[in-house]
Amino acid sequence: MNRPTPIEAFDILYNLCSRDGREAALFGNSIALVRPVVEKCLIGDSYPSFYVEFPLLGTPCFDVLTIHGRLTPNVQFASGCGFGYQSMYDWFSNLPEGHGTGCAIEMDTGSGETEHAGVYFQYRKNTELIAPFLKSVGEEKRLSSYMELLKRMPEGMPPAYIGLFPGREGSPMRIGGYMNKGLLREIAERPALLGECFDSAGFKAYDESMLEYCREIFACAPGIDFQFDIYQDGTLGDVFGLSFSFNDFLPRQAEECMRSGLGAEFMTLLEHRGLADDRWKMIAGAACGKGIPFERSDGSFGMFAMVIRFNYAKIKFNAGKAVSAKFYLLMQADLL
Repeated sequence: MNRPTPIEAFDILYNLCSRDGREAALFGNSIALVRPVVEKCLIGDSYPSFYVEFPLLGTPCFDVLTIHGRLTPNVQFASGCGFGYQSMYDWFSNLPEGHGTGCAIEMDTGSGETEHAGVYFQYRKNTELIAPFLKSVGEEKRLSSYMELLKRMPEGMPPAYIGLFPGREGSPMRIGGYMNKGLLREIAERPALLGECFDSAGFKAYDESMLEYCREIFACAPGIDFQFDIYQDGTLGDVFGLSFSFNDFLPRQAEECMRSGLGAEFMTLLEHRGLADDRWKMIAGAACGKGIPFERSDGSFGMFAMVIRFNYAKIKFNAGKAVSAKFYLLMQADLL
């Protein structure tokens, strides 16, 4: 075969993770809606990473976030694609080499959304890039509220990414990051400390039962991703996102992780809490690594890598109550 195009790479990755009954159990009938949306999110001939998220309870479906870490300068979307975010990629593709950031488009296709796309920018420690990113998507008026929250964030909870969702009610702006492991250990021993962190950030929508629930998760989590929503008036919403990291597990470790390791421990906790059913036991089969040979234009052969890894399991708290849980798979394709 020839080198796959980015959309062909997505097709191969999806087919790998959805076989053996996983499509019906985990993803439902979403692919017919999702694939055309994914195609409109692709830009140029580079291969993005695809983050696939699906609920652990309720009707099977999935959303996809397509994230690029680097792009050819001044690359253009095809006609009719990009959801109006060409200016974002004009800015992003011209960042200096080695910036180490990521820029993405996300769609809530699981809820039937196909018109309004959200955007995501992982700036990591490069906070000087927040202002130009917001300007590139026409949201510079929201810079002050974001920066004010940055100042309030407690030590050990440094924000690292920003998301905007114009299609959602209230048009929330997401602030998220990765919790320091030292703080994780402290909270596992003293859950009231998490409440102090919330107070520092200005988040009030929690109670003692939520703090205890979080303590249980922190006690076994190798890493935690946190998220808050900032509304147009600068206030924080009632939603808190807490994600249990699976990034340390390679595809070959997936089965053991979900059979008798941390994955099984955490998923059983979610099931006992009424946030998951037993579909999680099928997730391990989605993780894989595969090399696909292809023929170059000069007749020589190369190898194309296809990798599907665990990413995060996310619990959404609303006004102190755990209301839903999702799992995230990371699908990647690139030349070896």
